[in-house]
Amino acid sequence: MRHHIVRLTVPAITSILLATGCSGDDSATTTSDAAPNTTLGPTTTSSAPTPDTSEVGNEPEFPMVRGSRYCELLFLQLTETGLRATVYGTQGVSYCPQEDWEAIDATALASESGSVLVLKNGPRGWLVDAVVKTDVNPDERRTFGGLEMNRLAEVIIADPTAVGRPYTWQEVDRRTVFTFAAGSTEFFLTDPDGNRYVMQAFSQQVDPSMSEESLTGLGDRLTLPEGWTYSVETIDEDLVIETVDVKARVLQDDLLNSYSWIPTP
Repeated sequence: MRHHIVRLTVPAITSILLATGCSGDDSATTTSDAAPNTTLGPTTTSSAPTPDTSEVGNEPEFPMVRGSRYCELLFLQLTETGLRATVYGTQGVSYCPQEDWEAIDATALASESGSVLVLKNGPRGWLVDAVVKTDVNPDERRTFGGLEMNRLAEVIIADPTAVGRPYTWQEVDRRTVFTFAAGSTEFFLTDPDGNRYVMQAFSQQVDPSMSEESLTGLGDRLTLPEGWTYSVETIDEDLVIETVDVKARVLQDDLLNSYSWIPTP
């Protein structure tokens, strides 16, 4: 078991541990010299209609609207069934002020919590027009540094050697309903078998200048596996992904942007 712990600290696990869009340690993966986007609210203007339902916890002053900024912490612990990642996030609590985010010491948090590792995931930009999540428990809210966070999800990974690869999905118990509004421009990956994934959040971890506007040209930057395609489409009806009673499937591209699988009818 001691040997296994050493293997878990390599970057292979930092790029795919997922919840609402979680992945990676930004201190390890940031490679651009561009300044991070420090906007504390929505970072983009969408042409999509404003949704009338958006619920994460009970914090209407920080709604999870399209373009809003968020950050997450993943607490990794070994269990008898494998690696468990417990995910806390600023969604619904704040828009993750940059100064507070940078001040969080992940190494100290790991020591204090008895975790193998604590990963900082963010900042990210939300691309879902409405999210409903009804299982947030206010009693599980915690403060890390100066940031309050809700407990959002848990991921159990029985085989850590199978994760860490872009374009490889993982199951996530997140219990949410995501709605991408009719009239909005969305960003899709399609695999060789015709499975489609819609981008749920863009990442500023590898490229701090990433924005919704830049995603139209993202296909030219990605290193897609053979047979995969990236497309930009304006949808003419709501796209709803409901994973309340089933686990979601989430993957990331090689720039750490995260996507949700669209189940086939």
